[in-house]
Amino acid sequence: MRPEGGARRRVASTIASVGALQVVTPRMTQVRLIGESLCGLDAVPGQTVKIYVPDPATGQPVSRDYTVRAWDAAEPSLDIDFVLHGEGPATTWVRRVQPGQTLEFIGPSGRYRPDPTADWHLFAGDETALPAIQAYAGMLPDQAHACLYLEVADAAEQQPIPGPARPTVHWLHRGDRPPGTSMMLEDAVRAAPLPAGRGRIWVAGHTPTVRRIRAHLLDERGVDRRALYVKGYWDRAGH
Repeated sequence: MRPEGGARRRVASTIASVGALQVVTPRMTQVRLIGESLCGLDAVPGQTVKIYVPDPATGQPVSRDYTVRAWDAAEPSLDIDFVLHGEGPATTWVRRVQPGQTLEFIGPSGRYRPDPTADWHLFAGDETALPAIQAYAGMLPDQAHACLYLEVADAAEQQPIPGPARPTVHWLHRGDRPPGTSMMLEDAVRAAPLPAGRGRIWVAGHTPTVRRIRAHLLDERGVDRRALYVKGYWDRAGH
């Protein structure tokens, strides 16, 4: 994912211990953070934390934004899913980290929640957006009409979509093409039907891709800006 203003800490940070690592898919690893420093954190799945990891080239800390995948206030514990692609600082860190080591982060932050009264929902993203989409899909009521477009490498990267709603899920397999080089997510959204009524659209992932999708939805499909949330998570230069 992309750096957010270097490694400068502007607010108080939290330092938590790595409690466990779990292989979610061949290309995704979940890190569970634990420790008394998490008490009172009040996180919500889908929010963002800014983590600090060493740059492999310089050894200096750099920041990356990641999604809260799960939060347990009783333990307390916080889970973050890391996509393993490229050689970025966060990918390198998670490949080397061991339980008992620490991770510094700021947050969580972010107020986005899916509108339970919307007539329909569309979520689209690559694997970096999957943890957030899983969190938001899990918040939808059981009668929600939702459609998900999810770009991943192959069938081994598909994951369950939690919650009482039963969204229509389109898994888009990129194959051997490197992340950020496929047009399949953009093409899928271009072809996606937008039902009548008051809809909500959430798109995140590779920054150039989501920018093109945003322009298409606003300029060619006439989507109301207030109904659209778009966020670039990463680009091929900086991960």
